[in-house]
Amino acid sequence: MRCSFSEARLDAFLEGELAPRDRALVAAHVETCEACASLLTELRVIDALLITPRTLEPAPNFTFKVMAEVRCLPQPHVHRVPTLAVLGTYVVFAWATIGAFLIFARATARATLATIEAWLVHAGATAGSIASAVEHVFGRQSVGLTAAMAGLLAADVAAAVAVVLLYAFLRARRTVGAAEGEPC
Repeated sequence: MRCSFSEARLDAFLEGELAPRDRALVAAHVETCEACASLLTELRVIDALLITPRTLEPAPNFTFKVMAEVRCLPQPHVHRVPTLAVLGTYVVFAWATIGAFLIFARATARATLATIEAWLVHAGATAGSIASAVEHVFGRQSVGLTAAMAGLLAADVAAAVAVVLLYAFLRARRTVGAAEGEPC
């Protein structure tokens, strides 16, 4: 029997999954072949190592040591996008594009402006019909109701802005406090 036949079946031999005839052939070959016997011994050792569970316990102060090292690391650089500059660039580019469109595409620009005007007139008529429907449902108080809803919306927006500003302020103070209190 060749070693290639035996080597391919050594795992199944260890697991007891070979047919009786093949098991006998592999056992006979391992008894006569030093290389296959050595490989079988290595596979038994590896199986024994894999079967025995190992539990690794971290050092007693592992978390403390890791956190101390993390605190000593330099602050990561956060790339911030200058929002006002991006917004300004967008507005300038948009108006320049609109101006160039109006200058260089006169006939198309007139047609586009006429389409926009017709759309606005249609939107105004739609808004008027919605307003009359609202007045029909809520009566003459629809203007007051609309004003109250606008006031609530403005209060919600103001509260959201206040929360964002408060978060930014507290985060900046916390970052400065953490940077000053570190022993690194």
